[in-house]
Amino acid sequence: MPRKQTKRNAILARSADHVDAYVGQRLRQLRQANGMSQTALAEKLNISFQQVQKYENGTNRIGSGRLWHISKALDVPISYFYEGLEDAGTPDDIRNAAVLPKDTLRVARQLNELPEGQIKQQIFQLVKACSRAA
Repeated sequence: MPRKQTKRNAILARSADHVDAYVGQRLRQLRQANGMSQTALAEKLNISFQQVQKYENGTNRIGSGRLWHISKALDVPISYFYEGLEDAGTPDDIRNAAVLPKDTLRVARQLNELPEGQIKQQIFQLVKACSRAA
């Protein structure tokens, strides 16, 4: 016998889950790497900064249309938000994952400010070689 669809059941069915938490973490990391505040992103999206907070915390789901607008505002493909999800571990691992260290974000911001070209690619290759040697 199917369960009666109540308002509470409908709300629970739509509530955020571990995928939403993962997408929110990716959003926060990208926003911070771009040196953008929650307020600045919210203004670009015509929403409140509190809504951005809820997205980043995984409290609220990001609808497909909104995710498309976010990807355009941050200049990444929508697939960016799902990269690595399959390897992220259990739902609890995703919810409890640490945010990137400040040094990592600082380096990412600096790299992001470099113009596209040979120098930027050489720096990426250097960082890649250093990480393999460590």
